[in-house]
Amino acid sequence: MSDIADVFVSRADIARHAGVRRPAVTNWERRHRDFPAPAPADRADGLGEVEVFRASEVVEWLDRRTIPANARRSEEPAGTTYGDRFRASLGGGTRTGALLKVVQRLGGPEAERFRGELSVADYVTVLLSLVYVRGCQPEGWKRVTAAADRYPSLLPSGELLARILAKAVEQGLGQGHGELFLALATKLGDLRVADTVRLLDQAGPAERTEHAQAFEWLLARYGELGGKTAGDFFTPRAAVDIVSKLLTSEAQDVRSVHDPFVRAGELLSAALDVVAEAQQGPRVLEASGAGVGEHPLALAGMNLALHGLSHADLRPGHTAPSAGLVPGRPGFDRILTNPPFNARLPEYPVAPGHWLYGQPPRHNANFDWLQYVVASLAPGGRAAVVMSDSAAFSSNPSERRIRAAMVEDGAVEALIALPPQLFTTTSISVTVWLLRHPRGNGDEVLFIDARRFGTMVSRLQRALARDETESILREYESWKAARRAGHTYPGTPGVSKAVPLAEIRERDYTLSPSVHLSSDVPTDAQSADPRELDALAGRLAEAHSRARDADAEVDELLRRYGL
Repeated sequence: MSDIADVFVSRADIARHAGVRRPAVTNWERRHRDFPAPAPADRADGLGEVEVFRASEVVEWLDRRTIPANARRSEEPAGTTYGDRFRASLGGGTRTGALLKVVQRLGGPEAERFRGELSVADYVTVLLSLVYVRGCQPEGWKRVTAAADRYPSLLPSGELLARILAKAVEQGLGQGHGELFLALATKLGDLRVADTVRLLDQAGPAERTEHAQAFEWLLARYGELGGKTAGDFFTPRAAVDIVSKLLTSEAQDVRSVHDPFVRAGELLSAALDVVAEAQQGPRVLEASGAGVGEHPLALAGMNLALHGLSHADLRPGHTAPSAGLVPGRPGFDRILTNPPFNARLPEYPVAPGHWLYGQPPRHNANFDWLQYVVASLAPGGRAAVVMSDSAAFSSNPSERRIRAAMVEDGAVEALIALPPQLFTTTSISVTVWLLRHPRGNGDEVLFIDARRFGTMVSRLQRALARDETESILREYESWKAARRAGHTYPGTPGVSKAVPLAEIRERDYTLSPSVHLSSDVPTDAQSADPRELDALAGRLAEAHSRARDADAEVDELLRRYGL
């Protein structure tokens, strides 16, 4: 925001530039605690007693507020924010945000027109790759735009552009990463791919941070575009924000961050950003991850490069650690991951030396993952793992024994229950496990129940407001502060509670936050038996799986008939 760093605006100015009525600004300020504070009185710059705000802070806040469809102007595409409107009206830095607008156009209202014969997954992959090359490979981008400009003299331009794009990606990420685009070459429509390149190029100069924002927007949009066929490929933004920020505490000495199931690098890139912010200075930071298939590894490499780390150690992985996943170094300072839920163990486990607490059941790799993460932490290291709810209360004897041993060894720090429907393709809720390098003895575990948080932002998806995310983080930080001071943490009724080890033993090592917090909320219902919850969770997961498969088949049939 350097172009408007020294600009100050009044409330009336904010209303005028954002295109809203004056009372709307007062309403924003009253309802949202994160609305920018007025600038110091000595910066009023001749405006007398009128309070003024820094325009850079205002536009940053407005960038998080998308203009509703019924309030958009005819020239404003879907996804336009009040920040876009404010910035353009103010006249400073009018090109800022132009790239993101184009990406939102290509991934929004005009996605169907531009993707042609490509599947949604392939189309988003092409867009993500173009954003990466544009932001990180300037010479490669020149070759891509030159090929687009020569259309239709060179045919087929789709195949030509795919080969140039593949070469640019390989130059940035290494040999092999371009194979995906060569496979897409015959599917890229000549005119459409050339027009896509031209639109992106016409957005003009943009900082790498804006390319990173565009990349993240496309990742978030993928699930909406793909519908039920998208799968749970990417971690939703709400979970990314919480998981990454939970690991910023005491991050000044962090030197290594790892994600053993890296997906598209959304968790890893967010963690690197918040760790860098906590350290506020030059650092030597190692980033590493493992992924299943070339597709996610390539996307993760692009994502990390756009966040300033172009040489992350990314390796092929597995859906279960005991299939052969081993750390690339002795131990990591921070691990965060969203592994596949309820995957099966391999028939012949390879070097399961990370089974510190016992062998998990063959049908479910949840505790394969949890034990792997604990075993991969360096002394003093901490981790956050997004897990299926059932892992916290499963009555399977093997899982219960492992859960008990982890708690007794002091490896479990906290569990946070998140609301359902954060993921675009399933309504199930998840639990974040906060783990640490084992201390040899446990004392208490913090439980936070945020299942009632969030609001529906679409028919199928829920999102957490910024103040809700911050309230979860405050609960955790307050508990940590109380422990450092040697005080008992009082918790918040119905939301958080620090439970001593003796009470966890009494509940047979059930770690579901709702079970431990149920006594804080008045109710006439009897407490559910954890075994009944486990059985119900299993049936619900099976029903969701069948429904997802059926929806995918219907979507495919509709696409086949052009509907």
